[in-house]
Amino acid sequence: MKRLVESWVAAEKHYHGNTLAAAIKRLNETREMKVTHSRVSEWRRGVYVPSPVVVSQMLLRTLPWALRQSGITASGPQFRELEKLLWVVREKDGQEYIELL
Repeated sequence: MKRLVESWVAAEKHYHGNTLAAAIKRLNETREMKVTHSRVSEWRRGVYVPSPVVVSQMLLRTLPWALRQSGITASGPQFRELEKLLWVVREKDGQEYIELL
């Protein structure tokens, strides 16, 4: 789990352009949570494990960066098909959204 957290931090910084503080804020707003910087630090050290919904959110945010880091280029349609293999993709009001659990 520590590896996913480290990869999420790297993806937020290098792929999404977010500082750790901005990444935590986005996570909290997206998932309606109250994760703190110290909690992320505990995840990084392996003291605690993120909840399944946080793990899923981290994977969603990390996957495009991880593919690029490994030299794999996925087009938009390919990435959407990959998302469908890992998450439930639903449509609401004409827009797709990903159900993390």
